[in-house]
Amino acid sequence: MSGSEGIGVCRRLVDHAMRRLLIVLLVSLWPSAGRAAEDVSVVDLYSDAELVDGFVRTVFGNEGTFMPTPDARFVKKFAEPVRVFIDNRASIDRTRDVKQLVGVLNRSVRNLYISVVEDRTFANLIVFLVNRSAYRKTIIETLPRDYDSTFLQRQRCSGVVNYSKFHRIQHVQVYVVATETRRDFMHCVSEEITQGLGPINDDWRLKYSLYNDFAGVDSFGMFDWFILNMLYDHRIMPGMTEAEARKNLPAAIRDARERLQRLIALRRLQR
Repeated sequence: MSGSEGIGVCRRLVDHAMRRLLIVLLVSLWPSAGRAAEDVSVVDLYSDAELVDGFVRTVFGNEGTFMPTPDARFVKKFAEPVRVFIDNRASIDRTRDVKQLVGVLNRSVRNLYISVVEDRTFANLIVFLVNRSAYRKTIIETLPRDYDSTFLQRQRCSGVVNYSKFHRIQHVQVYVVATETRRDFMHCVSEEITQGLGPINDDWRLKYSLYNDFAGVDSFGMFDWFILNMLYDHRIMPGMTEAEARKNLPAAIRDARERLQRLIALRRLQR
């Protein structure tokens, strides 16, 4: 085995272990990745080029369309605190899992202020938890009558993001079947809530991302954590073009790596 092959094996071991967790139980998990992986720093697990590529593929694009719309050329993100209301309509109540995900995002993504609210009128992100039999019906009933929800109805889970002409996200509705296996549920709820924060597009070329249904990534992990921290960096503004964002991404990545190092030291990434 050559040196480069050895690094590749270590990388796959670490990434495979991390992708199965809600965000990564870094401190407790790290030893289980194997002694050879100890030489690979989790902070530098992905190169700057890989992270920039992931950012561009997810932030600039529209899932469900063959041709990008004009709005796909601009950064979209929340410019205010995200207030999540959980509308549980399912026979299995997985509200606690959603709250746990929201808590992890709030603790670990800088400049993202996200919390669960009990009053729907204050919410700008609503999560509908439904039975499989009520999935399509709930989408039809809760979206405007003139909204074409055909694409959404074909999915296992889905979300609708509304934003202003200044590309500030104003309201999100997420639909997740809560009666599937917990693994499938966590995959769906993690994907739809985090994509509702701005990295809207899926791409089959993203090997380490939840935003690729063919990658086998089960839940929100380290690669997508980087994307969100890059997106919510104070230098990345709603309405920026790809060219404008690229100028600021190296600094955003550097700060994200430093933040990750502190979070690991403080064990703040643990559930």
